[in-house]
Amino acid sequence: MHSPVSLSALTLRRKAASLFLGFAVLGFAAACSATADTGTASPVTCEIALDAIPGGTRVSGILTAGRAVAGTYDLQIRSGSASIRQGGDFEARPGERITLAETELVGPRAGQQVALEIRHDGERQSCRQPAF
Repeated sequence: MHSPVSLSALTLRRKAASLFLGFAVLGFAAACSATADTGTASPVTCEIALDAIPGGTRVSGILTAGRAVAGTYDLQIRSGSASIRQGGDFEARPGERITLAETELVGPRAGQQVALEIRHDGERQSCRQPAF
């Protein structure tokens, strides 16, 4: 005979799985960054952040400026048959971290492909999720 499983045991298992997923996403976001150094002392970095939300994933394109910088960005997301593209201009002060674009997708992260390109000072810089 099977012993009954308490509601608190099920809740604990779900929380543990969510915590594991959260740490996995954080590790992945840290791996999806790139740095551009255009010959100045302070680099400009881009990053793709994938954050688990209830029922889906929040995708953010982030820029960190080690110096004053202005340019344009293009964030592309593919999820199944859907394609999302966001772009525009940006300006950032030294030390500033800004979210260039953000969207929320429903469903599991598997199958989502993300790429962020920033253009500044005559340079192109790309951050890509490995599967893109």
